[in-house]
Amino acid sequence: MWRLFLITSFLLQPDSKLIQTRVQEALAALQRNEPAAAERYLQAVVQLEPSSAPVWFLMAQAQARQNNMKAALISADKAARFAGKDPSLLYNLALFNLEAGRMDASLSIGQRALDVEDSSDVRNLLGRAYEAKQDWKQAILQYAQARRLAPYSEEAIFRLAQAQMQSQDFPSAISTLEDGRKIFDKSPQLELALGVAYYGQRQFPNAVDRFLRVMQLAPDVPQPYYFMGRVLEHAANRIPEVLTLAAQFEKAHPQSPLGYVLHARAILLRPSPEDPAADDALAESLLKKALIIKEDQADTHLLLGMVFERQKKMEGATGEFKRSAALNPADPAPHFRLARIYDRLGRKEDALRERALHEKLSQESGASLPPDLKGLAR
Repeated sequence: MWRLFLITSFLLQPDSKLIQTRVQEALAALQRNEPAAAERYLQAVVQLEPSSAPVWFLMAQAQARQNNMKAALISADKAARFAGKDPSLLYNLALFNLEAGRMDASLSIGQRALDVEDSSDVRNLLGRAYEAKQDWKQAILQYAQARRLAPYSEEAIFRLAQAQMQSQDFPSAISTLEDGRKIFDKSPQLELALGVAYYGQRQFPNAVDRFLRVMQLAPDVPQPYYFMGRVLEHAANRIPEVLTLAAQFEKAHPQSPLGYVLHARAILLRPSPEDPAADDALAESLLKKALIIKEDQADTHLLLGMVFERQKKMEGATGEFKRSAALNPADPAPHFRLARIYDRLGRKEDALRERALHEKLSQESGASLPPDLKGLAR
């Protein structure tokens, strides 16, 4: 649903009472979600005021709400032509084009807004447009300026760090986020992003610290439980904390597989367990619960296969590793596990095949990239 960018006070104040009436009727229709009626009122207005940029912009929004994007973009272009140097109107037109997927138009209009008034909002918008074009250098430049203009904006800090990570500049992202933590010391968003940045820089103990901090600050946010699973082998001294937090998430969110999977991972990595067989049984039960909720998770099948392997259930382990490989063909890990099992079973040709696949996929994958940040709550 296209949101209404303009409000009554933002419109031109025409002398004609008829124009005023039609504009007010159009606004009321849009607020009632009656875009076709709004368009009819506005068509009458543009016959009398053909160079009113705000009216053309309202028209664009009415047409967009009817999914008539061809007409909406024509109207938006007319609004831009007549917008002059109104920074607010230019900003909203740039944002409209951004949300319509017209990055070049958004950048052009956004630059006009910037020429009138340099603001964090406009810089942020330009950064988003460059980000959509995957021009990370320009996106970082714009986000850096947005942060300069709004040094106490959490969003400005986050967007700059996100772009830095997308460009693989993890040291700069860490510096940006560590500075941000001095202002926002209880921000789950910044803590989580910093954990991912440390992950990208292979500073795994620091990543573990940050993910645990997010779990404490926002125990219902799911992302840190997923990310923790990727670095848990580097958290041997924090396993008791992870066990407690994972169990709490599991209890609070029984329909999410995340708590079960992380709980199982932590059990399998628990140092010096008192009863390894009981731990394996509990991990198996947790992973099976996770797969009932979401069966198509390659990592969960891989973990369950590892449990079966520890329990000497080779047939079950083989099936889980094959399922993991089928769900994620680019992952070398299940092929390594299959090669080991086939060696033990004396199936030399199968072992050689799986070992060759493992080597090939390991070379192709190279260093794993950090998890994507698009899903982070803002």
